[in-house]
Amino acid sequence: MEAQSLSTCNQCGKKFQRKAHLLRHQQQHSGDRPYSCKFCSKTFKRSDVLRDHFSRCEKRGSSAIPSSLERGRKRHACDECSRLKVKCDNNVPCRKCTEFGRKCIKTRPPATASSPEETPNPSTPDTGSDRNSIGFLLNCPSETDFIQEFPKSTTLSPNNKPDGFTNLAPPGRHFEQMGDMANGASVYQEYGHMIQENNLDVFLQQLDFSNFEHQTNNWQMPGENIILWSGPDAPFLDRAVLEQKAFEIKSKLKFAPHIMNPPHPPPPEILEALESITADNIAAWIKLYFRHWHKHAPLIHEATFNPCNAAIPLVLALVGLGAMYSKEPEHVAKVKALLDTIEWYIFSIPGLSDEYELQSRIYVKQGETVSQEWQQYQLEELQGAYLTVVLQYWTGNPTARTRVRQQRFPRVVAIFHHLEVLTMQHAPDYEIKDQATFKEWILKESFIRTATLAVMLDHAFGIFNNVPPRIQWAEIDLTFPSDDQFFKTANFDDMVAKSVQPKRSMKIKDAFQRLFAPLASAEQDLGALRQGVLTALDMQMLIHFLYTHVWSSTFSNPISSLPGTNIQLLTAPFKTAIHNWKIIWDEIKASALETEWNKLGFQRTAETYYDAVKSVLGVFEKRDGKFPPIPSDCEKGSHLKRLLSFWELEELHMER
Repeated sequence: MEAQSLSTCNQCGKKFQRKAHLLRHQQQHSGDRPYSCKFCSKTFKRSDVLRDHFSRCEKRGSSAIPSSLERGRKRHACDECSRLKVKCDNNVPCRKCTEFGRKCIKTRPPATASSPEETPNPSTPDTGSDRNSIGFLLNCPSETDFIQEFPKSTTLSPNNKPDGFTNLAPPGRHFEQMGDMANGASVYQEYGHMIQENNLDVFLQQLDFSNFEHQTNNWQMPGENIILWSGPDAPFLDRAVLEQKAFEIKSKLKFAPHIMNPPHPPPPEILEALESITADNIAAWIKLYFRHWHKHAPLIHEATFNPCNAAIPLVLALVGLGAMYSKEPEHVAKVKALLDTIEWYIFSIPGLSDEYELQSRIYVKQGETVSQEWQQYQLEELQGAYLTVVLQYWTGNPTARTRVRQQRFPRVVAIFHHLEVLTMQHAPDYEIKDQATFKEWILKESFIRTATLAVMLDHAFGIFNNVPPRIQWAEIDLTFPSDDQFFKTANFDDMVAKSVQPKRSMKIKDAFQRLFAPLASAEQDLGALRQGVLTALDMQMLIHFLYTHVWSSTFSNPISSLPGTNIQLLTAPFKTAIHNWKIIWDEIKASALETEWNKLGFQRTAETYYDAVKSVLGVFEKRDGKFPPIPSDCEKGSHLKRLLSFWELEELHMER
């Protein structure tokens, strides 16, 4: 390849491949400083240095930065043209919106602002700029990704600007019941407008957990980070013992970075963050966990949990989840800096590690000759591993989110298989007659709750990352979690005093199959669901399973693309199941007091997933089951964005 011609400085002889670089270099010899600040008259040799200066110029005050030196790419298209990714003539109304009869709006004002009055209001929502945000699920630091926000609580410090939530409230729109869909009406005919009127980001924003948390957390407003032992509800903690626990945790985590990145010493920020693990902070953050996160997925028996003697993996997971609700931003930042270290330590423990096993650390099944205390400790290790996956997937960096989904979660599933947790049930004739049998029941119930929530997380990966479930439907024989009222009892005496007895819950499989009941037997099958006393959490699990099975029977089904396949016949059973699910859901919602309903956790978002299932079926029917390739194992939600864009592009083509 012929060498590029070089430009040479006539004063020092230095050579440059680009003339612009030579001209910039020659300013050093001439002393020219052609760029000056209009506010303080300081001069600079380069425009980029001047641009950086504007952000810290004390004399600028609230005046706007000159538009020619603002950072970032400026968008001139209107909201609709930007959303549809078509060329816009930048007028209001633009030619495209006028041609197709759309309402033409520019959310962002023109980039010619030169005074504070013309500067865009930072609180104004920009519906067209947040293309990559698809909210979740799973209970969810501002990042352009699927989980935009950690579930926010009302424990925000004054510096966190909680008023920003007013712009995040999900649309107050609800869709009518499915009516005669079971009789063969097209999903598109009844619900096609949903995606046409709302772009995907707005539609799925209802799943953004920050929106949901803003609504549900108002019922409980803690005034401070409460120390566990400062209240009458937790008098069992020994501060000296917890201090020793904090020292033990720091010692183990200090060693982890040496192994993770040899021969380099741990970064200073990691060592500094480790100092935040004190007895006071452990107690306060665990209290915040039970105050805020626990309602979303109650799998730990709160009444008997004691961080002084609990397994370290579980303590670390609860500390990480609870710390995200801290009023102190520096606490949140420090714990986030420790997440990778915490994850590495937990999954390096023999038993949880998939690299080696020690005979004395192999998980033992219930009923084997081993003490109940050892089984309880292993349960807590397993719960800590599972919650660490949730924590990293929820608020970790992109690499960590992929790692826990592809590497860590499969290890948790492997332990479930070994322990046969996926078929664990309470015996129908089990009798709680003393404290020992009460503890046995709580231990098994905790296993069941952990397994059912992990199965739902597995389906969530399928929904948002388009991957097949790691836990196959044929191997699941779990019941729904038993009633929370009994799970909240502290001991056998408390159970007797409250006159409560655990009720054996319905099997997940039985409930799911009854959703497909045809019209002829619907009354009988739905009656069985009503007698099963399903909860909002149970219904959320069912809608997750329904979404996954809809996807596997439509977009992942090769038969659906055959010329002779009847698409309406293929989707009919799922339309029936969606119809029946909504009937039971509405009954559960109507029977609950508003105050009690507002205390529920993330399970209240089940109705949004119901809308999502209908939309997926609508797109499938609209295009008669024929689609270009859809990516799998992808960035969160990217396959859904592509899928629903097929519909929008087709509608645009039809308008033309």
